[in-house]
Amino acid sequence: MDGDGFVLSVLAQDEKNSSYGDARAQARARRALRRPGPASRRGVPRWARELVCFALLMLATSFVTFALVSLSPIDPVQANVGQAAYASMSAERRAELAAYWGADTPLIARYVSWLASALTGDLGLSLRFNAPVVQVMAERAAGSLALMAAAWLLSGLIGLVLGIVAGACRDRLPDRLVRGYCYLISSTPTFWLGIVALMVFAVMLGWFPVGFSAPIGVAASQVTLADRAYHLVLPALVLSVTGVANIALHTREKVVDVLQSDYARFARTRGEGAWTVVRRHGLRNLVMPALTLQFGSISEIFGGSVLVEQVFSYPGLGQAAVTAGLGGDAPLLVGIALASAALVFAGNLAANLLYGVVDPRLRPRRRGGGGDTPHGSQAAQKCTKIEILGGVPAGEKRDDPVPGAVPAIIAPRSAENMAESVPASFSPAVNGTAEDVAACEKPDLEATAFGAVPNISKKVHSRPAALTQASAAPVLHVPARRSLGDNRRRTLVALLLAAAVLVAVVVAGGALAQAAQVTNFSQVNLAPSAQHLFGTDWMGRDMLARTLAGLATSVLVGLLAAAASSLIALGLAAVAALGGPRADAAVSWVVDLIMGIPHIVLLILISYALGRGAVGVTVGVALTHWPSLARVLRAEILQVRAQPYLQHARALGVSRGAVLRDHMLPYLLPQYLVGLVLMFPHAILHEASITFLGFGLPPEQPAIGVILSEAMGYLTAGEWWLAVFPGLALLLVVLLFDRVGAGLRRLLDARTVQE
Repeated sequence: MDGDGFVLSVLAQDEKNSSYGDARAQARARRALRRPGPASRRGVPRWARELVCFALLMLATSFVTFALVSLSPIDPVQANVGQAAYASMSAERRAELAAYWGADTPLIARYVSWLASALTGDLGLSLRFNAPVVQVMAERAAGSLALMAAAWLLSGLIGLVLGIVAGACRDRLPDRLVRGYCYLISSTPTFWLGIVALMVFAVMLGWFPVGFSAPIGVAASQVTLADRAYHLVLPALVLSVTGVANIALHTREKVVDVLQSDYARFARTRGEGAWTVVRRHGLRNLVMPALTLQFGSISEIFGGSVLVEQVFSYPGLGQAAVTAGLGGDAPLLVGIALASAALVFAGNLAANLLYGVVDPRLRPRRRGGGGDTPHGSQAAQKCTKIEILGGVPAGEKRDDPVPGAVPAIIAPRSAENMAESVPASFSPAVNGTAEDVAACEKPDLEATAFGAVPNISKKVHSRPAALTQASAAPVLHVPARRSLGDNRRRTLVALLLAAAVLVAVVVAGGALAQAAQVTNFSQVNLAPSAQHLFGTDWMGRDMLARTLAGLATSVLVGLLAAAASSLIALGLAAVAALGGPRADAAVSWVVDLIMGIPHIVLLILISYALGRGAVGVTVGVALTHWPSLARVLRAEILQVRAQPYLQHARALGVSRGAVLRDHMLPYLLPQYLVGLVLMFPHAILHEASITFLGFGLPPEQPAIGVILSEAMGYLTAGEWWLAVFPGLALLLVVLLFDRVGAGLRRLLDARTVQE
């Protein structure tokens, strides 16, 4: 019997014998079987489809970028000629310049004209540099690409090595050190780390130059490659250090999974050491996630390069983007945004195309190979069809690709246990043998905008009985330590203490807002003392008061932006999960678009469109931080929607509103709260970063970004306290928010509440 007949017979048996059969879910499964798979769409190669998606995303990015720049209230004429010249200019001259820059032309007409010119390689004329945009970008692209390439390679290699060491030494000192470093560096503002590195290694120690990409006063023709490399070292190290945490933590988890696998345990019983098992059996399994994370980190590397270039005065695309945004140079800002998006999309495209090279199981099938599976085996066909009915891999939770199938969490089980768990409606003579079910133990994964979803299955070889029994584990287990109540109590106490400290910071900052503005020119640039714990600045203002007031402002802006972003995530997740395939595809496309533009660049665009200031930074952070939480909430909604008790409630006549209020919202609330709290640190960091660049809060308002931006001018004078204490305070606040989120997750997650 072929694969489709196999599934239809199983569907018939399931509908006939199961009291929980869902006719609509079975109809969707039949339609999914008739729908052609990704590898069989009229013979179109995968690379061709990826290129088409790349072109469409670039077209959408160009329109969104152009629209944001066009909506800005900043007058391009006044921004480029200066306020004094604009005031003395005649009305006819203003109209002439407005027509020259297209300020009076409708948006669609301007976009069509710009797009026609862009397709020929003409991106317009830079208003700040008085040169073609393509020429300005070409002159600065070499430095930025060298900086990002060096940081990209270093972060990938360092993160991979640290992840392997931490995973192989799980729960020992090296693992704790690596995890502590990753948590610390992920909470550290990139621009503050650059300021500290510049102050220590360039100003105090004199090991590296203070900034720039070449020696000052030397002609460009006389600058050697060694000179450029010497100026590149410190910015590249700072940028690479900030990108290590993500790949190190993910690699560690993968190493732990490899060492706990059956083949690794079997190798250990044969006398092989942990490092030998990792080298011989784990490295190949680490290539795929490491490759995915490295290409996915291009967006973060580009965003970090904008901040690093600003700190080190390094002439590149990032510094040009800041100059264009502050100076109202719309053509250059659009060109740099498109270049950054193209770089990110190209990295994702390369990762997708390299999947088949790294993992042969993901290569497209050959014609005549037997259905929609890569290898064409009948067992793999049956595994694919069985999983449509709602089967899940051992020990995992996932969203079924066919709506209506019931996700579940199942403990790891042996082939014998899997054979015993075959339902009574499963007939080996008609549907296949129990070994076919056992062959479906672990699926391959296909990358989508909302994460990895099972696609096809591979057959797992038989295992020794001792290892099979050892790997089996119940869902609920007795913790290794009996102090379960003490663990919960300590977690709750730590959570409350962190929340109390954050509230105290906000209250103290609000109370000291007026004191932070008081100037005293008789106490200018005083070092830290008992009278002024954080010292004073160049206007005699107390740095402790300014730091607390700035922290309170950053926390309040971050809270408001994170709350708005979480509501956006909840709404779009509900639309994607409940609105049908088209709504899901539309939300997925929006996620690709938002995540395709680096965060800092998109924040600059939104802030520029809203005229900068507090409104611009708050709306920008709110509109750019929802995709990750939306993915999580969408998965939770899909899971709870397929639960039997919801189907029973609907069958009993319970209204949709009551089902949503009484069953779905209580299920989603823990994940929503955890995601909301964990979004705060990112919102605060991005608010401080965009304010540091000059697009956020105004200079007269105390904010950490403003304080650190002003401190940049006094580093060479040795006034280190102006930068160290505010940045350190911001780091501690971000760490506290992170710990609050981690504590909430431990208390609300059923998988960790037993620990």
